[in-house]
Amino acid sequence: MTIHLLVVEPDQASRDMLRAHVQQHKIEMSVLYNTDSLERRLEVEVPSLIVMRHGLPEVDGLAALRRIRSLGYDLPVIIVSRSDDVVDKVLSFELGANDYVVDPHDPREMIARVRNALRSGPPSHVPMHIERAPIAFDDFEVDVADRVLSRGGVEVPLRSTEFALLVVLASNPMKVLSRVRILNMLRRHCSVTERGLDVVVFRLRAALKLSPTGRQYIKTLRGEGYMFAPDDALPRHGAADDRDEARAPMLDVAVPIVAEERMRFDNTARRIQ
Repeated sequence: MTIHLLVVEPDQASRDMLRAHVQQHKIEMSVLYNTDSLERRLEVEVPSLIVMRHGLPEVDGLAALRRIRSLGYDLPVIIVSRSDDVVDKVLSFELGANDYVVDPHDPREMIARVRNALRSGPPSHVPMHIERAPIAFDDFEVDVADRVLSRGGVEVPLRSTEFALLVVLASNPMKVLSRVRILNMLRRHCSVTERGLDVVVFRLRAALKLSPTGRQYIKTLRGEGYMFAPDDALPRHGAADDRDEARAPMLDVAVPIVAEERMRFDNTARRIQ
């Protein structure tokens, strides 16, 4: 498996030194000069691990670490800092860092720490709040701890990949999630390729069926990704007749969506056979 590092480092000399060594080990490397665009980068890139600078005015690595963990990203992160203060180290690990490297350091040490972090996987104390609390939408209840989905008290069987995708989507209702971000958030739970994601989405849609107002729960936004849209997360207009009038066009839209997704599923399934 190819290792791909995303290095957040403003200092060019440090970047060049690390790049020279990772290339010797056939490790791919991309860079960011600061943390401002880290979340946007993770929408379009699936790195194996992040090496992130902390302690410089333009790079607050710990704040960025806190943000990406709260968003559900659990890929390994190594913090690099000139500070050897034990408080900084403890805080880094509490926020979910896999390792902490003090400058100056030998690039060979960094390579060894990268490989160790990838073997170890995400730290067990990463604050993954979306994985613990039960999730409810419409007449569904998602028991995340026991990995059970029920509708009106009746269990709905799901494969492990479908359940993991449901947790990711239902934890972010009415938010557009790019395909890459979804794959990043799924990586701890299961192994899904970008092509295989279409199949998992199709199967989950089939399991959830239509909402009480006749809508698909998972909306496809071309060129952007997917959005989970349960009825109880939609804006309320108040009047029952408004909902009844809205139901007909919703049903009209649902039919071509199902047909389109079925065609995409069939094509994807043939490609991955």
